[in-house]
Amino acid sequence: MNKSKTNILSFKRITAAFLLLIMIGFTAAGIGSYLAPVSVKAENAVATGHVNAGVSGLRVRTEPDTSTSDNIITVVDDSFTFDIYDTVYTSDTYYWYRIGFYLNGSYTYGYISGEFTTKDVSYSEDSDFEAYLDEQGFPDSYKDALRQLHAQYPKWVFVADYVNKDWNEVVENQNVLGRSLIYGSAKSSWKSIDPGCYDWNTGSWAELDSGGWVQASKELLEYALDPRNFLTEPYVFMFESLAYNAALQTEDGLDQIIAGTFMENSDHDLSYNGQNYTYSSALMLAGRESGVSPYHLATRIIQEQGSSGYGGSISGTVPGYNGFYNYYNQGAALGGGNSAVTNGMIYASREDASTLRPWNTRMKSIIGGAGLIGSGYIDRGQNTIYYEKFDVVSDSPYWHQYMTNVLAPRSEASKASNAYSARSKQDTGLVFTIPVYDNMPDEVCPLPDGDGDPNNLLSDLSVDNFKLTPTFGSYTTEYGLIVEYSVDSVTINASAISDSANIQGTGIHSLETGDNNIEITVTAQNGSQRKYYINVVRKEAELPSEPDNPEDPENPETPENPETPSFSTGYRLDKERGFISGITVGDNISTVLSSINTSGGASSAVYDKNGGRKNDGDIIATGDRLVITDSTGKEIAGYTFVVYGDIDGNGDIDIRDAAIMVNYLYNIERLENVYYEAGDVNHDGNIKIIDLAVLINHLYRVENISQK
Repeated sequence: MNKSKTNILSFKRITAAFLLLIMIGFTAAGIGSYLAPVSVKAENAVATGHVNAGVSGLRVRTEPDTSTSDNIITVVDDSFTFDIYDTVYTSDTYYWYRIGFYLNGSYTYGYISGEFTTKDVSYSEDSDFEAYLDEQGFPDSYKDALRQLHAQYPKWVFVADYVNKDWNEVVENQNVLGRSLIYGSAKSSWKSIDPGCYDWNTGSWAELDSGGWVQASKELLEYALDPRNFLTEPYVFMFESLAYNAALQTEDGLDQIIAGTFMENSDHDLSYNGQNYTYSSALMLAGRESGVSPYHLATRIIQEQGSSGYGGSISGTVPGYNGFYNYYNQGAALGGGNSAVTNGMIYASREDASTLRPWNTRMKSIIGGAGLIGSGYIDRGQNTIYYEKFDVVSDSPYWHQYMTNVLAPRSEASKASNAYSARSKQDTGLVFTIPVYDNMPDEVCPLPDGDGDPNNLLSDLSVDNFKLTPTFGSYTTEYGLIVEYSVDSVTINASAISDSANIQGTGIHSLETGDNNIEITVTAQNGSQRKYYINVVRKEAELPSEPDNPEDPENPETPENPETPSFSTGYRLDKERGFISGITVGDNISTVLSSINTSGGASSAVYDKNGGRKNDGDIIATGDRLVITDSTGKEIAGYTFVVYGDIDGNGDIDIRDAAIMVNYLYNIERLENVYYEAGDVNHDGNIKIIDLAVLINHLYRVENISQK
């Protein structure tokens, strides 16, 4: 449904955060077998549930604890169903169901992760709710999950927020180096192996923030970005409003959030303006003064400092900054030769009366930091956990993000849900603002689960009897080749760096006349894929040539040997690829055409990349085309201009060209044909980091780019 419903939401801020651990299932010797499907056993069961489709090796445990293998009752797959007795929230980011099921004929109790399971809810056709979903403009792929939530919590309100952003654009911009991170001990399919992220020689990932945080893989990012993955309770709470609401938010709710954390029964000095506070009452005060939900403040502190409060930012003992505190890790990012904690302490120690800085007491940090969250995010419309992480709707999107942890919204949502009792969830009309993107994938983006060798790079790629352009490089994924019409097939050869990788797309490929796009897919042991592309252009068949001036019995005066139309130029012609180069940057059409010598009735003209004829005063740009025609207007030759460094084809070399080259080097943007050639500013056949250096030198007038 192409329906525009836009709620303008605002900026986000970048900082590292703590993340969840994921449970990995496996089959172990000695573990009991289960019987499925399960019959409902006890009258006390609140619901039934099932393991999500495609899940296997999921452990049922005696306790809601993944730290040991001694508490495993059995291992199940997606045929397993069970009775649910309770929902249990632990100190990590997961919730668990206490379940009952039949095992070897006996009814058995245990715990199963809510991450990979779904509570069954019977949804009866609700015409009013169906009409509401249509009126909001929710795509069909959202509706089943929303129906289940509505059946369970009929008073909840779901708002479709059309953010007017293309899905692929959002993914590309969130996939920028350093913008979306994951903890370093995560499975390999969760971590990026793009340039600058992974060292193939050492097999290690580059640390991008203190504590071992590394770049998240594109597949994990897509999972975290896709709102459809989180339309279940408790994860839907990442879309809940973060504004203060005295009618909903209470100290009792806060007590539920901080239970089991360092804030419960703490002896920390929380005095402020002559009054002593507990963490619950302190957060309620901070919420009232900042306009931010105290539940969100509590979950943010746990996210930043850990359930045990191990974060150095609240120890008060950071060398050189004794007695300073930074509960929300504001300004805490790796840089300037300092750790993230040290930079956070520098920020906390600076004077700013509007934020109660310096934060030389715990309460000043809790209240003053809350004010920054309110003024910087909530008051500006960025009022959900999801939008705090993913800045997709501001006037200058993608840069103003509170955290870099790509799974922080999922983690914090679990804690936010825990603030509400089961009864309050039933009785309260909570509002959830859910983003919708243009051109979203038809299928929900899955959570990658592969582990092992991440290497999906080729060590070699070739075509029998032909040479690829550009020269092969493991990180270069696009190549071109032009063959004669007589060539009706090509044979593709490829080798992977890793013996554990699988290659598809090699062998013999038949060719059609014109473009033939061949895809070679390399799948690593952990399931991550990299695609290489070869565009083979097969020329059209040449028609038999006719005499330039055939004898015309009707026109006996026709010359027998007229001069053949031709042209010459001092510019460099690459006849194989059809490129013309050597033009001075800024040359106009008349200057260039004056250097083209024609004879035999031939003439020359220049057309832009869209086919429009350019005027004498127009500037030559990459992508323009020189066309030579004979006296009848028939094209006898054509070449595409290459202005080295003018990658965007505007006729100038500027900072936009440098930005395009950076995007190409980090696999964010493709460059093809003449635009790839324009980026090869050192003329070695490839675009590498050295080309970026040459381009920067040109921009700063250190050394001009050679136009050959």
